[in-house]
Amino acid sequence: MQLPHDIEAEKATIGALLLEKTAIYEVMDFLKPDMFYNHQLNEIYKVILEVESQSGVDLITVFEGLKKRNSKIDITLLADLSDYVTSAIHVKIHAMIVFQDYIRRTFVLKCAKSLNDSNDMSLDVDDLISDHIFQVENLSDITDVGATTSIDKLAVEAYKAYQEREKRAKEGNPIGIHTGLKRLDSILHGFQKGCVYVLAARPGMGKTAFLLNSARLSAAKGNSVLIFSLEMPKAALINRMAVAHSGVNSELFKEGRLAQDEYISLAESLEQLSLLPISVNDTASISVQQIRAQAKKMKRKGKCDIIMIDYLQLIDMSRLKGKSTNDEVSACSRAIKIMAKDLDVPVILLSQLNRGVEGRNDKRPMLSDLRDSGAIEQDADAVIFIHREAYYKPDLDKNKCTVIVAKNREGRTGELDIWVDNCITNFKDEVPNAHYASPEFEETLYSDNNKEETPF
Repeated sequence: MQLPHDIEAEKATIGALLLEKTAIYEVMDFLKPDMFYNHQLNEIYKVILEVESQSGVDLITVFEGLKKRNSKIDITLLADLSDYVTSAIHVKIHAMIVFQDYIRRTFVLKCAKSLNDSNDMSLDVDDLISDHIFQVENLSDITDVGATTSIDKLAVEAYKAYQEREKRAKEGNPIGIHTGLKRLDSILHGFQKGCVYVLAARPGMGKTAFLLNSARLSAAKGNSVLIFSLEMPKAALINRMAVAHSGVNSELFKEGRLAQDEYISLAESLEQLSLLPISVNDTASISVQQIRAQAKKMKRKGKCDIIMIDYLQLIDMSRLKGKSTNDEVSACSRAIKIMAKDLDVPVILLSQLNRGVEGRNDKRPMLSDLRDSGAIEQDADAVIFIHREAYYKPDLDKNKCTVIVAKNREGRTGELDIWVDNCITNFKDEVPNAHYASPEFEETLYSDNNKEETPF
């Protein structure tokens, strides 16, 4: 199969770069070495990029760079290429032809793979479709080399954005979507569009409970929440939400021994929860491609203002084909960051911590404790840890929990001590007067004198 390529455009591009040392700045932002079909021109362009940052691009510096690589390309070929064009004025036009041919080749190969996979009867049809969509969308990300916007338009957009922030501040609301804790909102300014928030802790600290608390209170404010629960089935999620909202004892609920008044409270809570804009996907082995496809579908329907994923290490990464677990997690983390930006919604991503925490005297988590990849920290706009010291020291207050904002690209970091009710797995800004959190306490958590209070 003959793949799309234009050897004349490739030669003209390299020739122009050798002819005029400043020509590289016209193309280096979008043109990559692998985009050259001819392997010799591919190698020459790699060296051009290397010498550009050192001594500048010309025939001699490029030839010296090739010699350091033990390349078999001689100076005669470089001289012929530099004579191929008489001016570098059209370098961007020729480079764009090379770029577009690369996109065409890649598209052909991806479609050929999808066609071949479609004949494999062992593969699930939904997986085939979501994988193909993911591959094509990734290709479209490459073609988007970025639009240039004048500063006057940016200034207008910044002014409008500030007016919206001012309006929300007067209403007593954070800039973004409520986190579920008022004091955490004061640090993060809410969960903001296009950002990824990594929520991490060791097992047993309450990651999922914290996530569900945030989901419930966010939805009560009218935000459509999409939850991907890779560990816990849908029924367990709604049960935990109902227990947290109604205030009934979780153990008595599990044992089916609720008193009559508690039963009524539970029924009322389930009825109220049924009205919330929350959608749940509990596919146990779901890929990041499928998550993205499902999220885009829900976004088009207007049912996706925030995405919550429980949790990163359970995502099926087999199609990412990384050389190691670290590579796979890095690719997955990056794909989630791109999804948040493309869909313009916040993504709350739960993650495990490695066991190194257990071997230290100080059990408080650090950024280096994020499991499997440093890319998680790099891609995250904010990293939030949940820490309960009583987990390691049983004589301490079991209702005390520390939320640590270890990274915050949009603002300050910090810590806050909050209250957790172990009977109903619920998190609060402050210790309620009652033994367990009442529904009324949740009603006033984000109440505003000028607005009708929500029932959650």
